[in-house]
Amino acid sequence: MDTGHFAAVGDLFADGVLIGSGPPVMGGDAVEKMLRDAVILYEDGTPRTHHVTTNIAVEVDEDAGTTAAVSYVTVFTCRSPCRRATALLASG
Repeated sequence: MDTGHFAAVGDLFADGVLIGSGPPVMGGDAVEKMLRDAVILYEDGTPRTHHVTTNIAVEVDEDAGTTAAVSYVTVFTCRSPCRRATALLASG
């Protein structure tokens, strides 16, 4: 994500669902498209962000063959010229 490689992020969700602040996004292609449509990339090809994910809780349902995870995320961003990173979003 922070490197601007949205296809690689999509690959992680090839058989999954990304649930964030908007409607659920199903499948890798849809996740990649959502990121390309929503995230600004700068001249260096990155969004100039750093995501810090904490308090990760994973639930595995072996009978159903599913896994779900929830976490907190803080996003830091830096505009050019980058002097100091600023917390842009904190969510749980």
